[in-house]
Amino acid sequence: MEKRVRLTAILISLLMGILILGLKFYAAQLANSSALRSDALEGTVNVLAAAFGLGSLLFAEKPADRDHPYGHGKIEYFASAFEGGLISLAGVLILIDAVSRLVEPVPFRHLGTGLELNVVGGLLNGVVGLGLLITGKKYRSQILTADGVHLLTDLVSTVVLALGLALVIVTGWQWLDPVLAIGVAFFLFKTGYDLIRQSSNALLDAENPALIQRIVDHLNQTDRGDVITVHELRAQEFGRAQHVDIHVVVPEFLTVKQAHAATDAFVLSLKGLLGSESQIHTHVDPCEREYCDECPASECAIRRSPFIARKPLSFDAAVKPGEI
Repeated sequence: MEKRVRLTAILISLLMGILILGLKFYAAQLANSSALRSDALEGTVNVLAAAFGLGSLLFAEKPADRDHPYGHGKIEYFASAFEGGLISLAGVLILIDAVSRLVEPVPFRHLGTGLELNVVGGLLNGVVGLGLLITGKKYRSQILTADGVHLLTDLVSTVVLALGLALVIVTGWQWLDPVLAIGVAFFLFKTGYDLIRQSSNALLDAENPALIQRIVDHLNQTDRGDVITVHELRAQEFGRAQHVDIHVVVPEFLTVKQAHAATDAFVLSLKGLLGSESQIHTHVDPCEREYCDECPASECAIRRSPFIARKPLSFDAAVKPGEI
């Protein structure tokens, strides 16, 4: 069901992108406006990104196999980085066109009509972008989220251009048209850079503080059973799957079988938070009687001090290397 929703969303994005691209190019040609042409060039990126995203999503949906034991989710970040590169390339093409028209101005034709058509295209992009963003967040798809953010930025740039070109119509300042296009170019540079940076961090296995904090909050709000505390927590997110490595501290008097059962229950609780597609790898450490005051194991005969209370787990303590 989720797979069908994600694929339907990206297909809608592709088909709507083609329709809106044709509308925006027609508007730019009708008005002979550099600013509207810049908006149309950004629409080309929308179509290419959606097409690449469709292929990437189909690949990402494949289950883990022997060659890819951690699944295929990372392809979503390649797609996101690719989209960021396309956005930046569109910025370069827009900048070249705008500067040439700033040096050699070209008269407008039907600017009012072209502007109206362009605004319609921008509003359609906004609707599709919002739908993609909501779907991407709900079903944890980096491709849909990145595409949604891009389309919403397209709406913002369309609105800004519309206001600027309305000023051109009122004042007759034709030089403002290429200046607006230059502004769009730099806006696209920033958007493309942000997408590439975020995707590169994920591809380079950068720490995910937000995910780690979610895990810490969950552990503070649930019964950890015989797991006294944790440390050396590492967490990464690859598309819809989370990979977690964590050291769990258990009472040292437990048998191997008991420690294994306690760890299994702990992992099951985390999967309830992260989803069944998450992969959680644990390493069991004995307590070495260093946590007696926060260990509730009443049957422990070797404790050094009585149990007082569980201590809240902090972010720093969770990621700290173990000392035992």
